[in-house]
Amino acid sequence: MLGANGVGKTTLLKMVATLLLPDQGRIHVDGYDVEQEPRRARERVGYVLADERSFHWRLNAENNLLFFARLDGMDVPSAKRRIAFLLERLDLMSARERPFGQYSTGMKHRLAVARALLMRPRVLLMDEPTRSIDRGHAAEVWRLVREEIEEVEGCLVVVTHQVQEALGLCNRVSILADGSIAIDTSADSLGRFTSDLDGFTVSVRGLAASDMETLRDCEGICDVRLASHMAGEQVLEVWTANGEEPLASFLNAVTSTGATVCSLQRATPLQGVIERLIAHGSNGTAENGHYEPVLPGATS
Repeated sequence: MLGANGVGKTTLLKMVATLLLPDQGRIHVDGYDVEQEPRRARERVGYVLADERSFHWRLNAENNLLFFARLDGMDVPSAKRRIAFLLERLDLMSARERPFGQYSTGMKHRLAVARALLMRPRVLLMDEPTRSIDRGHAAEVWRLVREEIEEVEGCLVVVTHQVQEALGLCNRVSILADGSIAIDTSADSLGRFTSDLDGFTVSVRGLAASDMETLRDCEGICDVRLASHMAGEQVLEVWTANGEEPLASFLNAVTSTGATVCSLQRATPLQGVIERLIAHGSNGTAENGHYEPVLPGATS
């Protein structure tokens, strides 16, 4: 699931996880209505939140996971075996006795994945799960997730701002706009619109809202959008006109504002893909039913 910041992606996941009630419509999880049978629905859901506020910061990783496993009714021996397996797979075993508050942001996010997988859920919800995880660990997270989902014949729902991540993981992709599904299409169909779009995602700290226009004025930059803002970091989606050429001057402009660059990676700009898809749909073209856009403003 893709979409700009604030369009309702996290809200939708929270409704599926029974943390929020829908204002209208119905949501069923593995056949159970989230309003009529919330406990049954919740038993089938694992949720990787976009932040780590639910953990106990003074407890170590092992005891945090044991606490949540016991809340879910798992006996201690089974819980400890499951926890050891997950910590080993997510490269957290050597840090299992360290207090959660001493973990790096990436380690916290990996522990959140472990917590979501504890009870082997049929439906796994993941909200930007790898945004602060290095590439090597992110690859292992996705390998583990695929194995777990396949083992229970389950379903994965991912919220991400990274087009390539969505294409690599998902069979179907939905793009949200203004609280509605603007585009619902296959990953293969979406991929046809990304081949020649150049861009980057840049995580920064300390960038003022007033500095965004300065960054947009950099030579070779088509647009800069704030994709997300969490844990003190702003994730910027940068759309370039000619590949990597404007990158050096753009980064120099960022640091000139007094902000700090935390990370950088090549990424297809989401906004560019959305504009192409909407233009494609508004022209009345579709390919064998694989692309079925619902334009913003329509109900879905």
